[in-house]
Amino acid sequence: MLSQMAAARGKQASEGPYQVVARRFRPQTFQEVVGQDEVLQSLRMALRDQRVPHAFLFSGSRGVGKTTSARILARCLNCEHGPTADPCGTCDLCRSILDGSNPDVIEIDAASNNGVDDVRALREQVGFATMRSRYRVVILDEVHMLSKPAFNALLKTLEEPPPQVVFVLATTELHKVPETIRSRCQVLLFRRVGDDDLKKRLQMIAAREQVEVADEVLDEIAASVRGGVRDAETALERVLPLLREQGKAFGRDAYRTMVARVGIDATIEVTASLLQGDARAALHFARQLQQNGTDEREALGELVEMLRWVMLLQIDGADSGLVPIAGALRQRLQELAAGAEPHQLDAMITAGVLGRERLRRLEDRGAVLEVALVRMAQAAQLPTVADLLAEVRAGGGMAALPAGAHAPAPTRTSNPPAAAPRAAAAAPTPPRPAAMPSTPPADAADLRARTLQMLQDRALLQASVEQCRFAGPDAQGRVVVTLHSERKLHQDRLQSPVIQQELTQVIRTAAAAEVTVEFRIGDAAGGAAAPGAAANQAEPGPTAKRVLQKFRGRVVQVNPEDRRREAPRPADADGAQDDVPPEPSD
Repeated sequence: MLSQMAAARGKQASEGPYQVVARRFRPQTFQEVVGQDEVLQSLRMALRDQRVPHAFLFSGSRGVGKTTSARILARCLNCEHGPTADPCGTCDLCRSILDGSNPDVIEIDAASNNGVDDVRALREQVGFATMRSRYRVVILDEVHMLSKPAFNALLKTLEEPPPQVVFVLATTELHKVPETIRSRCQVLLFRRVGDDDLKKRLQMIAAREQVEVADEVLDEIAASVRGGVRDAETALERVLPLLREQGKAFGRDAYRTMVARVGIDATIEVTASLLQGDARAALHFARQLQQNGTDEREALGELVEMLRWVMLLQIDGADSGLVPIAGALRQRLQELAAGAEPHQLDAMITAGVLGRERLRRLEDRGAVLEVALVRMAQAAQLPTVADLLAEVRAGGGMAALPAGAHAPAPTRTSNPPAAAPRAAAAAPTPPRPAAMPSTPPADAADLRARTLQMLQDRALLQASVEQCRFAGPDAQGRVVVTLHSERKLHQDRLQSPVIQQELTQVIRTAAAAEVTVEFRIGDAAGGAAAPGAAANQAEPGPTAKRVLQKFRGRVVQVNPEDRRREAPRPADADGAQDDVPPEPSD
């Protein structure tokens, strides 16, 4: 039967106008659909048991067989020998559905008929009895494009349709379909077709077209379409004229030149340069792509896919089945995975994905590609989330820098191990101080200078230590660190146990001895506090106390020195001075 249908299609193609490969070799039975065994088994069992739901929702990426399966289902339901899972393809009903003349099989493009009026017209149409067929089948393609009012108008009909009516909804974006619609349908997920199935499909078409195609060309086509059967068939049709002339002499390099594709081996080498931080090589690569006319978005997608494979090999192991390549190229990817850091791969993939999104929206594609590649090359120099989190938990913050100071660029001496992010997030470990001379400091000023020098890579902590006075070490080996600053940022930082432990270790290294460090902060600093501290301890006036009681507030500061008024304040009825400023005079 399959050979007869294929012959009929070939005869029709020879007699009528030319049809593209994707239409000429469109599957006519479930046996011809590739890569969707689970979905087809579910449909077959429903037809065999005569338990066909009144609404299906087919979801999957483009070109994997959703609409084709819906048309086959319509023939299965209406075949003269059915309902059956194997329609004959020769009866009047099957042929009318094949050529699109059956009035009871309604196929609607929801992208262009997405209004509430279109759905109302459809509801009226399905309310009438069928004209010729056993079932009226309504195929709504790209159903996620319906408007919200249109979805609402479809709800009741979709839940309780008239007898002998079957809805088949198809979408490439399942998340855009409302939950109320999904709950009324049997959802079947169409997956991307594997490379092996795609190659078999292309070999079958090449044999029907009486051409020979090299395996390496089929590998390139299967790798470039990302599981889409229609895209693979379109790519094969593009090279069919050359294959008829050259046959297997038309190789992989010729195909790459024709379609301006980067290629797996070239992509691996560029990925290796990006992992080494070679931004110059990235810019030359972008220039080469522009000269060859390669699509920037597709090229960036190939780089992201290659980085993803490196990440999969690093996480799942060298024998991972998630990476579809083998041989020398796989060995090269394993070498890249062994030398890459997880946070680096994460940052590079993120930069590539964002670059692809910008290429979709912006016109200056060359500049967007170059910026994306440079960011991917510089990913190794970026601080990790664990580093930033450790700095924040240690009391870090840009506001802690002195006025007019600029934070130096962070220097990273080494990349953290793979297990470092979780440990750093739980409890940040103070870095090991740099080695200092074994000679003890000359005095407290020398000890303070050594400590500040060792804190060069900790600009925030260094800014707080600059506000401190050192005393010691005395005869008992005690060093007293006194903070002379009213700023709460410095006080909170030096009161942190983690910071005190880290700073104690730094001071011991600078002193070349196991000294005891005593921190005096705020009230503990005694008379060394800055002027105005006594004013901060003043009690609020009666009016302020009434406001605090009424609004349940709290005192933050009372008459700081730089805000003290020169003129006398007006007095309350009970003789106490008010805490509000006087009214302006006319």
